Amino acid sequence: MVPHRFHKLVAVLALLGLALAACAPAATPTPTPAPAPQAPAPMPTAAAPVKITYWEQESEEVDAFLDELVTDFMKAYPNIMVERVHYGNEELRDQFQAASLAGAAPELVRVPNDFAGPFSALGIIAKATDVFDKAFLDQFIPEALDATRVKGEIWGVPDNYGNHLMLLYNKELVKEPPKDTDELIRLAQELTKGEVQGFAYNLNEPFWLAPWLGAFGAWPLDQNDKPAFDNAGTVGALQFVQDLKLKHQAVPQECDYACADTLFKEGKAAVIINGDWSLGGYAEVLGDKLGVAPIPKVTATGKHPTPMTGGKYWMVSKAVLNDPAKTEAVRTFVTYMTSANVQKKWIEKFKRLPSVKALKDDPAIQADPILKGSFEQLLLGKPMPAAPEMRCAWDAMRPNLEGVMAGTLKPADAAKAMQQAADQCVAELGKR
Repeated sequence: MVPHRFHKLVAVLALLGLALAACAPAATPTPTPAPAPQAPAPMPTAAAPVKITYWEQESEEVDAFLDELVTDFMKAYPNIMVERVHYGNEELRDQFQAASLAGAAPELVRVPNDFAGPFSALGIIAKATDVFDKAFLDQFIPEALDATRVKGEIWGVPDNYGNHLMLLYNKELVKEPPKDTDELIRLAQELTKGEVQGFAYNLNEPFWLAPWLGAFGAWPLDQNDKPAFDNAGTVGALQFVQDLKLKHQAVPQECDYACADTLFKEGKAAVIINGDWSLGGYAEVLGDKLGVAPIPKVTATGKHPTPMTGGKYWMVSKAVLNDPAKTEAVRTFVTYMTSANVQKKWIEKFKRLPSVKALKDDPAIQADPILKGSFEQLLLGKPMPAAPEMRCAWDAMRPNLEGVMAGTLKPADAAKAMQQAADQCVAELGKR
């Protein structure tokens, strides 16, 4: 995945744009009994009917599934009518911002976590705590909620959690996945022969740098959502990825997403790093030969890499708070759509991992080697920052990472350049 592309509505909205991520659906595992629904009691039948609308940006296959869920919901809650409207990623962002500023927004949007940045900055969505109580929010994996945290507040409720990188390996070439990076490097060097590459990944994409940053104690934004690159951790991570290529020759000299993806599908890469969105396609091509595991611990630091995590989140229009009936309808609908019962269906149909604690040990995950490996990595991940400043961080990382991987830029110089570029971008953001 090269998950980060940006679009502009007007100048101020463009600077608030954030990177988006996408997930691809996967094959359906054998169903297991679903847990009891975690939804509130139906609204009284005497209550006046309420209509709510939500916008989303999923694939056609997922949209059909969402419609099935909504049909089931309306049977259980006949006084709440729900309408779905589909948009593309960038179109949804721009349309919701424009509609909100014009006072014509839908009650809900179902979007990636990083939409929380621009939407909260514009003041067009409600805080999750203004709609849902603590008992409801406590059902979720804390990191899943944190993926929409901006300025200390939670802005969305997830019905799945993931969109993370992990180690994928071909069991015909690798008996056991490497436990640390020393093992990974040795394996890559030993297996790189002829047409076979031992290890490959998207070398120049910042999203693939993030796990290594975490393993060296760094992260693109600090706790105050400010860029944080000019430090020993960033330098260590950049030195590590540069050494993988130039010193250890453990990765191809040039390799992007398509390169690693094609090599792996053709059985010409023993190990790659890719995201959960790719699992369905790889399982279809490799079958039982597909292995999934966490990215190996960094030997030099003793820490696990921390891939960025996210998911799909229900965000509530701030205007809803002015209408008690719609607030209650939205609360009822989101509670249903994020329930363990519904999330179990997401696991079974699309291999999307859950955001609720109740399903962490569910047999549907633990009995499926692919899902189990993916979930082990997910729990080691770190939420992708949703703050608007993350756009500045991405833009600062890319050219300097490219320079490091090309051998034309020293890691320490690259870290300083990232900091300078990101700080300048944030300063410009503050002027708008």
